[in-house]
Amino acid sequence: MCSTPNFFRGLLMTSRADEVAELLLSAHRGYLLAWPDQVTSAKEWCAMNVDRAHEIRIVTRPHSPNTIAAVRGAVTDTLGEDWGIERVAPRSRLMMIRGRSEHPVATEQHAHDSHEAAVRLARTGRFGKVEADIPIRGFAEEERDEEVAGASAPPLRWVHDILRWDAALATMRADVRGGKGIQIGQPDTGYTHHPNLTIIGLDLDLDRDVIDNDDDALDDLEQHPLWPLPFPGHGTSMASVIVGHGPPAVGIEGLAPEAKLVPIRSAESVIQLFDSDVAKAVAYARHIGCHVISMSLGGKGFFGLRAGIQQAVESGVIVMAAAGNYVRFVTAPASYANCLAVAATGPNDSLWPGSSRGRAVDVAMPGSQVYNARFDDDKQPCVGVGNGTSYAVAHLAAAATLWLAQHGRDELIRRYGARNLQAVFLAVLRWPGVCVVPAHWDFDWGMGRVDLVSLLAAPLPEPGSLGSVAAFGDTVNDAASRIASAINAEPVFVRTRLTALLQASDPQQLAELLELHEGELVYLAYTDPSFADAVSRPGDIGAWAAKINSSGVSTALASRLAR
Repeated sequence: MCSTPNFFRGLLMTSRADEVAELLLSAHRGYLLAWPDQVTSAKEWCAMNVDRAHEIRIVTRPHSPNTIAAVRGAVTDTLGEDWGIERVAPRSRLMMIRGRSEHPVATEQHAHDSHEAAVRLARTGRFGKVEADIPIRGFAEEERDEEVAGASAPPLRWVHDILRWDAALATMRADVRGGKGIQIGQPDTGYTHHPNLTIIGLDLDLDRDVIDNDDDALDDLEQHPLWPLPFPGHGTSMASVIVGHGPPAVGIEGLAPEAKLVPIRSAESVIQLFDSDVAKAVAYARHIGCHVISMSLGGKGFFGLRAGIQQAVESGVIVMAAAGNYVRFVTAPASYANCLAVAATGPNDSLWPGSSRGRAVDVAMPGSQVYNARFDDDKQPCVGVGNGTSYAVAHLAAAATLWLAQHGRDELIRRYGARNLQAVFLAVLRWPGVCVVPAHWDFDWGMGRVDLVSLLAAPLPEPGSLGSVAAFGDTVNDAASRIASAINAEPVFVRTRLTALLQASDPQQLAELLELHEGELVYLAYTDPSFADAVSRPGDIGAWAAKINSSGVSTALASRLAR
């Protein structure tokens, strides 16, 4: 049974419930303590507690009037009454519309239901942008943590040694050594008490759970019985390689041990997730003043996540994400131009074959055979070896933390401006010698593997020399560009092939179709290899089109693809 404080419950039952809900957004750092964000009625308070495993989410950018009441009217007229409305983040222009499918997430039927509802809303003309938020399988069905047969485990500190961590810390002043003064936001599965993490490096006054809408990001290690591919303890593992404080003999030493990490629980699975929860986490990290955002996760993405990252970047946050594991594409948000994408290497700078790679990747860091804090099947804490770009981005987040502390973040902002801080960091990564480039290197893994000593010693660029590096997020961002970035294809070719697949009669119709079906086309690129081949490889477009599985998209798009 849902319960609401009597005073507010009475207000929410009045005709002015929407106005009351908007006023409540200012509470507690802009986030409500005990309620779901942006609750608009007592009925909706209960409705939002729906089973996430069957939930439909559609994110919209409404035309004016941009009020919950106005959006509710449009949704009710189009889809019916059984839908909840809330803002994606406090004071956001984006509205999330929530309903229920009879089919569980990560199924074609659930995707079809979501896309069908999104297209119906888009055709009302009431919204400037509409996209279904659909969990997809962005990685393999399980992380393959087992060691290579016959191979011996690497030394416990091999990552520290290859990155020259001890020497790098020796170059830092005592007052900033180890990332002191820098705060890292970590959207993930939350944190759990572990002797190789400890709470020393965590800021548990600011932690947040955007799933349960409270201020406790504790991961209880319990798996949702219906949620696909859960990763309990994942956030703890990633946090341990950034700010771990394990016992010296068998412990995990985080690369930024003096920094503070804010756990933000935003996923039960980092490979099948609601991207709107990640967007909420990014907005929260920016709101509380985090300096780095590290995302060891990936999904399909949606327009609001990219916009939220852009806001963070322009606020002076360095934002990065894992490229992906065991798939042929780069997952979102790593595929976005305004988010640093990180691939994975292993001992001796080997190119980890499970890493996603391509033109969207910026740089690589150790991600194979990485020691981390984890839990065994009996939920007992232990230290184990893991593989994945999740570890790679965590290591880059620690590197960015040391770099910010070394140069002084406030001084960097004074010199370059907050919105250029990420561009400055990328320019330094591109300075000769900062990234190690072995003879066997493949630039699909980025410009190289970061060396910490060279990173901290590299000269800073002249403020006027950043050029196109400073233009994070200023590129075209429609379905064609999103797909090209994800699947390592030429954007112009992808656009040409989409024109043929959609049978657009002229550029205006193409633009309209890409706008209407953007989320669905990106969904197909991530979930259907035949569609990815059709838009990225030469050959008879009709032959490719015949193989596309359009079961998960709207009837309108499926009909157009089948012509």
